[in-house]
Amino acid sequence: MTESKKTTLTKDTLMPLGLVIALCGGVVWISSQLNNINFKLDALESTLEDQWTKRDMENWGLKLKLDNPTIMIPTVDD
Repeated sequence: MTESKKTTLTKDTLMPLGLVIALCGGVVWISSQLNNINFKLDALESTLEDQWTKRDMENWGLKLKLDNPTIMIPTVDD
């Protein structure tokens, strides 16, 4: 005859269970923080990509002048 063992929650079982729950909560919290950081980085990256800098303008003007030597392009002094 086999004896069936009852599972009970004791001090020995609650300690590891609490540790597992704490670890899962920590993983969820870290994941949400990383998602928040990723969202902010994506927003910064998209604003930086859409900038039209002075160097971009100068390069465009030089390319325009090289492609069309007869066009007069004014220059801006700093």
